[in-house]
Amino acid sequence: MYIDCHIHIALMGERTKEYRDRILMGDFFPLQEVLKKYKDKNILYLRDGGDRYGISLKARELGKEFGMVLKTPVYAFSKKGKYGNFLGIPISGMDDFNREFKNLLKLKPDHFKLIISGIVDFNYPDRVTEELNFAFDEIYYMIQKAKDKNLRVMVHANSSKAVQAAVKAGADTVEHGYFISKEELYLMAENDVIWVPTVSPLGNLIEKEDKKFKNQLENIRRIYLKHIENIKEAFELGIKVTVGSDAGTYGVDHADGFFNEIRHLKNTGLDEAKIMDKVFKNGIRLFL
Repeated sequence: MYIDCHIHIALMGERTKEYRDRILMGDFFPLQEVLKKYKDKNILYLRDGGDRYGISLKARELGKEFGMVLKTPVYAFSKKGKYGNFLGIPISGMDDFNREFKNLLKLKPDHFKLIISGIVDFNYPDRVTEELNFAFDEIYYMIQKAKDKNLRVMVHANSSKAVQAAVKAGADTVEHGYFISKEELYLMAENDVIWVPTVSPLGNLIEKEDKKFKNQLENIRRIYLKHIENIKEAFELGIKVTVGSDAGTYGVDHADGFFNEIRHLKNTGLDEAKIMDKVFKNGIRLFL
């Protein structure tokens, strides 16, 4: 039995619009097909990143029929006008947050997701599109409000600043975590944070030599190798690393993404059996 701790069941790569439109029209067969694919590959525990359409909520319900557990934050919170608005609710400040958080609780989220940075910028070997989108006091406030409701907190964070803020504010998991230093690795180790490094979105592009990114592949390769280096050190430090494939995003297919991620993690030098053991033990904690 396997666990994927970071998927996007509302996304289907380049076919997202067609896939999503069918679901929103009440045709749940595409969603059932995705769940069946996971089940057929024995990936029975799924942790979603949320969406603004209620698709992951429906998937949670359907997953029970397949004997699976899908946990969802329902939707994510992000800074208005910054990255992540398509995954949920964009907020301008804490008044917005308080109002929307009350609405969220009515939908019974399994965890809380907060997006505090942008994404990897493939045009450069060392940049994210947005380094930090909230003030630390805001991040701390939102995370503690979620914890007051006994919700685990997953934080999308790329850059040293974003990962430091996430960990210091009380995040349970750091999602992605690109462009970090040893300082952030030590911080995650000290605070018993689970790291979900999502290597497949970059690693798969490199393996396929994706022509869509032919002018950026060298940057992508450099970013990937540095990330692998950080993950290797994380294993050595005893940081709780687990598998999150980012399945549903461009180039990462549902269910196959789990095995892509394991393959990429092997580039740390750790053998597959040890990786499987570690990522399962660390990942299952998020479902208990």
